[in-house]
Amino acid sequence: MKIHSYAFYNGHLSETERRLSALDNPGSVSIDAAVDRYPDPAPRRPPTQRRSSHSRSESIQELREDLATELTSPLGHVTYPQNLTLPNYVDFTFCPTLCYELEYPRSKERSWAEIGLKTCAVFGCIFLLTLTSEEFILPVLSEANTQLHLKQSAADKALILAETINMLMFPFMITFLLVFLVIFEYVLGAFAEITCFADRHFYSDWWNSCDWYVYIMNTESHPDLTN
Repeated sequence: MKIHSYAFYNGHLSETERRLSALDNPGSVSIDAAVDRYPDPAPRRPPTQRRSSHSRSESIQELREDLATELTSPLGHVTYPQNLTLPNYVDFTFCPTLCYELEYPRSKERSWAEIGLKTCAVFGCIFLLTLTSEEFILPVLSEANTQLHLKQSAADKALILAETINMLMFPFMITFLLVFLVIFEYVLGAFAEITCFADRHFYSDWWNSCDWYVYIMNTESHPDLTN
């Protein structure tokens, strides 16, 4: 997904730069091709209903400014295609986000104590996941497998399956919470601290979700993904 985001957004910026070049050099290509490359979101009005205060030259100037703004990061420090470098790609690879941008907000410095704490928390969660699987999941599955081979009737097998599912509900819930915690809180937090990534809002209160759509948006509620 990161590679797709990187390639798609830079491809879009390449097309934007091509349109801007067409406006700056009208002799190379047709200006109409640059202006009317994409249709307007609103239906065009007849010429008699258009506002006479906006001439064609003013519209082209506004379009040129919009295209130039799109090629510059919101913070104003990076401009396409100066971002097409190996360090920029490596930085995006380690940043805890799936959506590529020319520039991200950064914190002033990184806290190595926070990095060490989150690293220890990752290994602690992995230990708890291993313990939960070996002590509360694998024995139940092994016992259920043995009983299913001994029983012949469908009713007995259905009862065994129901008991097994009931016994696995709590361990699976613990496993789900630990996996969510280790990924969204500790792993992403550690990479955010390493890369000085200022935006740490990786999820919202998904436990209050009333339907599946809200749940997905809250568990992937990084601003880059939802906006």
